[in-house]
Parts: sequence; C-alpha cells; structure tokens
Amino acid sequence: AAVYALIKREIKAHKRIIFNGNGYEDAWLEEAARRGLSNYKTTPDALPHYIDEKNVALFSKHKVFTEVEMRSRCEVHLENYCKVLKIEALTMAEMVRKDIIPAAETAVAVKSACPELDCAMEINMLKYLRTLTDSLYVNINKLEEILAGAEKCGSELESAFYYRDKVLPVMGELRSAADEI
Repeated sequence: AAVYALIKREIKAHKRIIFNGNGYEDAWLEEAARRGLSNYKTTPDALPHYIDEKNVALFSKHKVFTEVEMRSRCEVHLENYCKVLKIEALTMAEMVRKDIIPAAETAVAVKSACPELDCAMEINMLKYLRTLTDSLYVNINKLEEILAGAEKCGSELESAFYYRDKVLPVMGELRSAADEI
C-alpha cells in the first residue's frame, strides 16, 4: 500500500514531464509546448542553458558541481562540439576531393576510351553526373572557405553557432550530391 501511494504521489507530482508517446514525432513538440517545457533543437541552443541559474543552484545545492565547474564543463562541451564538426567537415572535404570526384570523373574516361560506341544512356548519365560533380566542386570550395572563417569566432558559443548555421548546411549540400553520385 505504501509503494502504491508513493507511485501515485510521484506520478501526480511529475505528470507534466511524463510523455509515453514517440519523442521524435511532431506530437511531442506540440505536447512539450503545451506543458511549457523547453525544446532546444540543437547543441548550441541547449548548452548555454546548462549554466542557467536554476541549474547551477541545483547542482551546487547537492554538491555535484560548483558554478565554476559547470561553466568549465559547458565550455568543454561547446569546444568538443566544434572540434567534432571541424573534423567531420575536413574528413568530408578530403573524401570528396580524393574519392568521390575522381570516381565520377572515371565515368567520363569510359566514354573517351570507346568513342565509336553509341552510348546514349551513358551520355545522359554523364551529363547528370557532371551537374552533381559541379555541385560538389562549388560546395567543397564553399565549405573550405567557411571553415577558415570559423577561426575568427570570439568564443566557443559563437563558434558552435557558426558551425551549426554556416558549416552544417554546406555539409548537407555536399552530402546530398555525394549520395546521389
């Protein structure tokens, strides 16, 4: 009876944050908004709230972290976010330059090796492939230029937003063309 009463009390006390649906569907976004819950969609949006006054007070009160430790951890998480994205972007650029573009160009060499063949389907594929490799070329240069700009950010938080807003979209465009190839 005591356990039943405890469970009943806790469910009533925390019902506003319990959701038994799929947390990845729009239904959850609507439900969270209705309940007044925060819904930060990206790491740079969420991490600054790690050091909100109420969170610092909670962790300090229970002697988990001091405010200085929490600020330090927030800074480290932001730095890690930026470093991982930089590594992923540089790796993507290298893969596109060394693997994907050369592989696409190999298809052009096939046609030049046998010019007497009627390759209507291959020629149409090559034209389509050329639009994709052109997109790769434009976006790889854009990504490298944008990555250079990341070094000018003044803080880890500014860098995190820069990677989210500038680098990730170009990586998405590159990925789209590379996947199509």
